[in-house]
Amino acid sequence: MADNTGREALIHSLAQSMGMGDAQKKSAIGKYNAETGTIVSNGRVISNATVVQAKNYFTAQYNKLAEMDDEGAKQMATLYEVAMEAIGIMVDGGRGISD
Repeated sequence: MADNTGREALIHSLAQSMGMGDAQKKSAIGKYNAETGTIVSNGRVISNATVVQAKNYFTAQYNKLAEMDDEGAKQMATLYEVAMEAIGIMVDGGRGISD
């Protein structure tokens, strides 16, 4: 149960950083299907391939911005890092998604 609480808090933190607040927190609980690797969001099924694509996108954006010598870029890199970590935690406990 503690893992779910940590995962929920991380997802909520990501949602807040993207301006989604409490509404996102309520809808994020229990939406990942580990057997199929899909996410159900707003009545839509998001495929495992799209989940992997999202993680790859956030990772690429993070890598571009993390090395910049600009405080704004570093802040954005942190948001991308939260997104990639949230996906990793949701999918397989933070070990990352295999490509």
